[in-house]
Amino acid sequence: MDSREIKERFLQEHRIHPSYYDFFTEGRVKEVEDILQNIGDDYSPKKENIFRVFRYDLHEKKVLLLGMDPYPQEGIATGFSFEVPYTSWGDKRINTSLKNMLKLLYKSYYGEMLDIKSLRERIEEGNFPILPPNEAFKDWNDKGVIFLNSALTVKVGKAGSHLKLWEKFTRDLFLHLGRVKPNLTYLIWGGKAEKFIKYISSGRIICHNHPAICGNLSNPKDFLNGTSFTETMEDIQWLG
Repeated sequence: MDSREIKERFLQEHRIHPSYYDFFTEGRVKEVEDILQNIGDDYSPKKENIFRVFRYDLHEKKVLLLGMDPYPQEGIATGFSFEVPYTSWGDKRINTSLKNMLKLLYKSYYGEMLDIKSLRERIEEGNFPILPPNEAFKDWNDKGVIFLNSALTVKVGKAGSHLKLWEKFTRDLFLHLGRVKPNLTYLIWGGKAEKFIKYISSGRIICHNHPAICGNLSNPKDFLNGTSFTETMEDIQWLG
């Protein structure tokens, strides 16, 4: 099988949207195939979801939210950064990052900061109209958000294990996006994500601390002081 046939098989197998075909060159597909051969069988997310973010029309996207790598716990990662498969914001497995995203969303729309217990009560009462986690990310994706992880895979149980493997791929993707999607808004949360800023050549960048480490409101870069949602409301309706 020659390189052109390998590319076509890859694009079909992973259901890559045609708007990304120029990025997935024959050489890029070979690089990706080499990565996949080197990660073994013990990785997350499932193979069918590794390239999930590339199944949608790039031309309809408005915002890119960068995560680091998929959740390393088996069965959690979905192929979208930060997404979890849970059906309720009251689920005890909701992590710190998602809790703080919920706090910032509420603050962005209603102007006040509430603790997670109060937010869950308001959701239950119907006074905070946000979709449950397993639906919210799909809705945001449909509205124009790319939920990209800088590494598309991770070894189960070992966070950060594949970051280096995917670094060139992600760097090249940012360079490509700068050329073909110049009006994209990038949400860059935390120091590890900031290293990719130098590869962003166009669009708007909103940068502050990561949602997993926050709570110092005297720090202007604290996540809960962030403007990611307020500055993108015109493009994305974050509430259901």
